[in-house]
Amino acid sequence: MYPVSQDFHDKMKAQSRRIYGKVQIDYTNPDIDQSIQVSTSENANYSYPSQVSDNIEEPHGKIASLDGSWILDGTYVLAPTPEESEELQMGWWGSQLSDSSGNYTAPYPTLAVTFAPRPIRSLQVIADNKRKEWPVNFEINLYSNDTLMHTETVTDNTNIFWSTDIERVNEITKMELVITKWSHANRQVKILEFFTSIQETYEADDILLINLLEEREVSQGSLPVGNISSNEIDIRLVNENGRFDAGNRDSPLYQLLKQNRQIRAWLGTEAMPHATWREIFGDAETTWREVLE
Repeated sequence: MYPVSQDFHDKMKAQSRRIYGKVQIDYTNPDIDQSIQVSTSENANYSYPSQVSDNIEEPHGKIASLDGSWILDGTYVLAPTPEESEELQMGWWGSQLSDSSGNYTAPYPTLAVTFAPRPIRSLQVIADNKRKEWPVNFEINLYSNDTLMHTETVTDNTNIFWSTDIERVNEITKMELVITKWSHANRQVKILEFFTSIQETYEADDILLINLLEEREVSQGSLPVGNISSNEIDIRLVNENGRFDAGNRDSPLYQLLKQNRQIRAWLGTEAMPHATWREIFGDAETTWREVLE
């Protein structure tokens, strides 16, 4: 059990109390979904395209480049090595440099992410906020297998963090980003995030039941190699309008109700200050299997 304050225990055991639950489910976590694959048309000497689907939206620093922009003023850092890329973020860097107007020539820098069929209802392109660079003109194509289902064309963009909602398109298996113009001359593309994850939070009347079974930890392990904790959690949610019916094509979760989704759960009381969720549980995450049947 995560450590909590004595005040929390006292309020949870009080004779007069009201307990609240909160559940967050990540339906498209790239660390769990092994169907997610990233490919590119080009790469710099150091580039980590797989990082465009890990939900980390900024690089670990202002990364130096041999494009003429690097100044020895102490503000730049070196690109992470392959060994360091497990902890340090860089994202996808292309190899082609834009011309004096920021334009690229064909074949244009292209990034593609493939995955198991899922609905898409929002798009995002996140560039480099440390170097203050972004794509100006680009195109996003959504495919169902080899069939083009939707194209989003963007011109004159000025946002490092670009996003938009679209009318939901089902059974998408591939997202493609084609960049034709960059914000700066003589620079390669730098994309930190492209894959759009789907995460939902349920509170109050959305939750019917939270049942957590935790094993007690003994002071001394009974096995020489240590003990194994096998905790379980059962969650029941209100299935309003068939939201959790696997075959409901009108559900925003169509094609996403699968085993091994990542879940975070919280408990609180009415007497607690509103902003104590993180104070009590911190950022700790636990993954439980098959909580949505």
